[in-house]
Amino acid sequence: MLLENRIAIVTGGAQGIGAATASLFRSEGARVEVWDTGGEHPEAAGDEGLICRKVAVSDADAVEAALAELISRLGVPDILVNNAGIIADGFASDLSIEDWERVLTINLGGTFIPCRALIPHLRKRGGGVITNPSSISALGNRGQSNYAASKAGIIGLTRTLAQELAGDSVRVNCVAPGAIETEMFDAVPEKVKEKFIRRIPLGRLGSPGDVARLHLFLASDEASYMTGQTLFCAGGITL
Repeated sequence: MLLENRIAIVTGGAQGIGAATASLFRSEGARVEVWDTGGEHPEAAGDEGLICRKVAVSDADAVEAALAELISRLGVPDILVNNAGIIADGFASDLSIEDWERVLTINLGGTFIPCRALIPHLRKRGGGVITNPSSISALGNRGQSNYAASKAGIIGLTRTLAQELAGDSVRVNCVAPGAIETEMFDAVPEKVKEKFIRRIPLGRLGSPGDVARLHLFLASDEASYMTGQTLFCAGGITL
Protein backbone atom coordinates (compact mmCIF):
# COMPACT_ATOMS: atom_id res chain seq x y z
CA MET A 1 0.00 0.00 0.00
CA LEU A 2 2.57 2.55 -1.16
CA LEU A 3 -0.03 5.30 -1.59
CA GLU A 4 -2.35 4.60 1.32
CA ASN A 5 -4.68 7.52 2.15
CA ARG A 6 -3.26 9.70 -0.63
CA ILE A 7 -5.27 11.57 -3.24
CA ALA A 8 -4.18 11.41 -6.87
CA ILE A 9 -5.25 12.98 -10.15
CA VAL A 10 -4.46 11.05 -13.34
CA THR A 11 -5.10 12.93 -16.57
CA GLY A 12 -5.88 10.98 -19.73
CA GLY A 13 -6.77 8.09 -17.46
CA ALA A 14 -9.67 6.47 -19.31
CA GLN A 15 -7.46 4.14 -21.35
CA GLY A 16 -3.91 2.99 -22.01
CA ILE A 17 -1.11 4.05 -19.69
CA GLY A 18 -3.37 6.43 -17.78
CA ALA A 19 -5.96 3.74 -17.03
CA ALA A 20 -3.25 1.31 -15.92
CA THR A 21 -1.74 3.99 -13.67
CA ALA A 22 -5.09 4.91 -12.11
CA SER A 23 -5.86 1.24 -11.41
CA LEU A 24 -2.43 0.60 -9.91
CA PHE A 25 -2.62 3.68 -7.70
CA ARG A 26 -6.04 2.59 -6.50
CA SER A 27 -4.74 -0.88 -5.64
CA GLU A 28 -1.94 0.77 -3.65
CA GLY A 29 -4.40 2.63 -1.44
CA ALA A 30 -4.88 5.98 -3.19
CA ARG A 31 -8.15 7.72 -3.89
CA VAL A 32 -7.94 8.50 -7.59
CA GLU A 33 -9.72 11.00 -9.79
CA VAL A 34 -9.34 10.51 -13.54
CA TRP A 35 -9.58 13.51 -15.82
CA ASP A 36 -10.30 12.59 -19.43
CA THR A 37 -12.37 13.75 -22.38
CA GLY A 38 -12.64 10.33 -24.00
CA GLY A 39 -14.88 8.34 -21.65
CA GLU A 40 -14.99 6.50 -18.33
CA HIS A 41 -12.19 4.53 -16.74
CA PRO A 42 -13.23 0.86 -17.16
CA GLU A 43 -13.11 0.17 -13.42
CA ALA A 44 -14.66 3.43 -12.17
CA ALA A 45 -18.25 2.24 -11.89
CA GLY A 46 -19.15 1.34 -8.31
CA ASP A 47 -15.76 2.28 -6.86
CA GLU A 48 -16.02 5.39 -4.70
CA GLY A 49 -12.23 5.65 -4.64
CA LEU A 50 -11.91 5.81 -8.42
CA ILE A 51 -13.84 8.67 -10.01
CA CYS A 52 -13.82 9.73 -13.67
CA ARG A 53 -14.59 13.31 -14.68
CA LYS A 54 -14.74 14.91 -18.11
CA VAL A 55 -12.03 17.59 -18.05
CA ALA A 56 -10.11 19.11 -20.97
CA VAL A 57 -6.65 19.64 -19.50
CA SER A 58 -5.80 22.34 -22.05
CA ASP A 59 -8.72 24.46 -20.78
CA ALA A 60 -7.46 26.43 -17.80
CA ASP A 61 -10.94 27.36 -16.55
CA ALA A 62 -12.13 23.74 -16.71
CA VAL A 63 -9.05 22.55 -14.82
CA GLU A 64 -9.41 25.18 -12.10
CA ALA A 65 -13.10 24.30 -11.65
CA ALA A 66 -12.44 20.55 -11.49
CA LEU A 67 -9.61 21.04 -9.00
CA ALA A 68 -11.69 23.30 -6.77
CA GLU A 69 -14.50 20.74 -6.71
CA LEU A 70 -12.08 17.92 -5.89
CA ILE A 71 -10.47 19.88 -3.07
CA SER A 72 -13.87 20.72 -1.57
CA ARG A 73 -14.80 17.03 -1.62
CA LEU A 74 -11.58 15.22 -0.69
CA GLY A 75 -8.89 17.79 0.10
CA VAL A 76 -5.73 18.86 -1.70
CA PRO A 77 -4.36 16.11 -3.97
CA ASP A 78 -1.00 14.63 -3.00
CA ILE A 79 -0.15 13.42 -6.51
CA LEU A 80 -0.65 14.70 -10.04
CA VAL A 81 0.09 12.36 -12.94
CA ASN A 82 -0.07 14.27 -16.20
CA ASN A 83 -0.66 11.58 -18.79
CA ALA A 84 -3.03 13.13 -21.34
CA GLY A 85 -1.72 13.52 -24.88
CA ILE A 86 -2.42 13.09 -28.57
CA ILE A 87 -0.56 12.50 -31.83
CA ALA A 88 -1.10 14.02 -35.28
CA ASP A 89 1.88 12.74 -37.26
CA GLY A 90 3.27 14.05 -40.50
CA PHE A 91 6.56 15.16 -41.98
CA ALA A 92 7.34 18.78 -41.15
CA SER A 93 7.04 19.92 -44.77
CA ASP A 94 3.47 18.64 -44.91
CA LEU A 95 2.33 19.25 -41.33
CA SER A 96 -0.52 21.71 -41.01
CA ILE A 97 -0.25 24.62 -38.61
CA GLU A 98 -3.47 23.37 -37.04
CA ASP A 99 -1.93 19.98 -36.22
CA TRP A 100 1.23 21.65 -34.94
CA GLU A 101 -0.71 23.92 -32.60
CA ARG A 102 -3.21 21.27 -31.48
CA VAL A 103 -0.51 18.82 -30.37
CA LEU A 104 1.50 21.51 -28.59
CA THR A 105 -1.65 22.87 -26.92
CA ILE A 106 -2.86 19.51 -25.59
CA ASN A 107 0.45 17.79 -24.86
CA LEU A 108 2.56 20.67 -23.53
CA GLY A 109 -0.15 23.12 -22.51
CA GLY A 110 -2.23 20.28 -21.05
CA THR A 111 0.72 19.36 -18.83
CA PHE A 112 1.52 22.91 -17.74
CA ILE A 113 -2.05 23.98 -16.93
CA PRO A 114 -2.82 21.28 -14.30
CA CYS A 115 0.62 21.87 -12.77
CA ARG A 116 0.01 25.61 -12.54
CA ALA A 117 -3.40 25.07 -10.96
CA LEU A 118 -2.17 22.65 -8.29
CA ILE A 119 1.17 24.28 -7.41
CA PRO A 120 -0.20 26.96 -5.00
CA HIS A 121 -2.03 24.25 -3.03
CA LEU A 122 1.03 22.00 -2.83
CA ARG A 123 3.19 24.92 -1.73
CA LYS A 124 0.73 25.90 0.98
CA ARG A 125 0.65 22.34 2.29
CA GLY A 126 4.42 21.91 1.97
CA GLY A 127 4.75 18.85 -0.21
CA GLY A 128 3.50 16.74 -3.09
CA VAL A 129 4.48 14.89 -6.25
CA ILE A 130 4.03 15.61 -9.95
CA THR A 131 4.96 13.19 -12.73
CA ASN A 132 4.91 14.37 -16.32
CA PRO A 133 4.64 12.49 -19.64
CA SER A 134 7.52 12.66 -22.07
CA SER A 135 8.51 10.07 -24.70
CA ILE A 136 11.55 8.69 -26.51
CA SER A 137 10.29 10.90 -29.34
CA ALA A 138 11.67 13.84 -27.35
CA LEU A 139 15.05 12.74 -28.69
CA GLY A 140 13.76 13.24 -32.25
CA ASN A 141 11.61 11.03 -34.46
CA ARG A 142 10.88 11.30 -38.17
CA GLY A 143 7.33 12.38 -38.92
CA GLN A 144 6.69 13.65 -35.39
CA SER A 145 8.05 17.19 -35.27
CA ASN A 146 5.02 18.44 -33.32
CA TYR A 147 4.89 15.47 -30.92
CA ALA A 148 8.68 15.45 -30.40
CA ALA A 149 8.70 19.18 -29.69
CA SER A 150 5.89 18.83 -27.17
CA LYS A 151 7.60 15.94 -25.37
CA ALA A 152 10.99 17.66 -25.33
CA GLY A 153 9.25 20.73 -23.94
CA ILE A 154 7.83 18.63 -21.12
CA ILE A 155 11.34 17.56 -20.09
CA GLY A 156 12.36 21.22 -19.88
CA LEU A 157 9.19 22.07 -17.99
CA THR A 158 9.81 19.23 -15.54
CA ARG A 159 13.38 20.31 -14.80
CA THR A 160 12.28 23.92 -14.31
CA LEU A 161 9.38 23.05 -12.00
CA ALA A 162 11.64 20.74 -10.00
CA GLN A 163 14.00 23.67 -9.36
CA GLU A 164 11.19 26.08 -8.54
CA LEU A 165 9.38 23.73 -6.16
CA ALA A 166 12.16 21.83 -4.38
CA GLY A 167 12.17 24.36 -1.54
CA ASP A 168 8.51 23.51 -0.91
CA SER A 169 9.22 19.74 -0.81
CA VAL A 170 7.35 19.20 -4.08
CA ARG A 171 9.03 16.64 -6.33
CA VAL A 172 8.59 16.82 -10.11
CA ASN A 173 9.79 14.01 -12.38
CA CYS A 174 9.20 12.81 -15.92
CA VAL A 175 8.46 9.40 -17.46
CA ALA A 176 9.48 8.83 -21.08
CA PRO A 177 7.95 5.66 -22.55
CA GLY A 178 9.04 3.98 -25.75
CA ALA A 179 6.81 1.81 -27.92
CA ILE A 180 3.93 0.78 -25.64
CA GLU A 181 0.94 -1.40 -26.57
CA THR A 182 -1.81 1.20 -26.27
CA GLU A 183 -4.74 2.40 -28.34
CA MET A 184 -2.54 5.26 -29.60
CA PHE A 185 0.15 2.84 -30.80
CA ASP A 186 -2.49 0.70 -32.52
CA ALA A 187 -2.84 3.50 -35.08
CA VAL A 188 0.80 3.11 -36.15
CA PRO A 189 1.24 1.17 -39.46
CA GLU A 190 2.38 -2.45 -39.05
CA LYS A 191 5.63 -1.86 -40.94
CA VAL A 192 6.53 0.94 -38.55
CA LYS A 193 5.69 -1.25 -35.55
CA GLU A 194 7.94 -4.02 -36.86
CA LYS A 195 10.76 -1.53 -37.36
CA PHE A 196 10.35 -0.32 -33.78
CA ILE A 197 10.48 -3.84 -32.36
CA ARG A 198 13.66 -4.66 -34.29
CA ARG A 199 15.35 -1.67 -32.62
CA ILE A 200 14.36 -2.66 -29.05
CA PRO A 201 17.10 -4.64 -27.27
CA LEU A 202 14.53 -6.41 -25.06
CA GLY A 203 12.74 -7.49 -28.25
CA ARG A 204 9.18 -6.58 -27.33
CA LEU A 205 6.75 -3.73 -26.96
CA GLY A 206 6.13 -2.39 -23.49
CA SER A 207 2.83 -2.72 -21.66
CA PRO A 208 0.84 0.07 -20.00
CA GLY A 209 1.64 -1.64 -16.70
CA ASP A 210 5.37 -1.25 -17.29
CA VAL A 211 4.94 2.52 -17.38
CA ALA A 212 2.35 2.61 -14.60
CA ARG A 213 4.78 0.96 -12.20
CA LEU A 214 7.32 3.68 -12.93
CA HIS A 215 4.73 6.37 -12.15
CA LEU A 216 3.98 4.50 -8.91
CA PHE A 217 7.64 4.44 -7.91
CA LEU A 218 8.09 8.15 -8.56
CA ALA A 219 4.86 9.03 -6.74
CA SER A 220 5.77 6.99 -3.67
CA ASP A 221 8.16 7.64 -0.81
CA GLU A 222 10.50 5.09 -2.44
CA ALA A 223 11.61 7.97 -4.70
CA SER A 224 11.73 10.62 -1.96
CA TYR A 225 15.20 11.85 -3.01
CA MET A 226 14.44 12.10 -6.73
CA THR A 227 13.35 15.25 -8.51
CA GLY A 228 13.92 16.79 -11.92
CA GLN A 229 14.63 13.40 -13.49
CA THR A 230 13.49 11.89 -16.79
CA LEU A 231 13.28 8.10 -16.65
CA PHE A 232 13.06 6.22 -19.94
CA CYS A 233 10.86 3.12 -20.02
CA ALA A 234 11.70 1.90 -23.51
CA GLY A 235 13.21 -1.59 -23.46
CA GLY A 236 16.68 -0.19 -24.09
CA ILE A 237 15.85 1.47 -27.42
CA THR A 238 17.73 4.64 -26.44
CA LEU A 239 20.95 2.60 -26.36
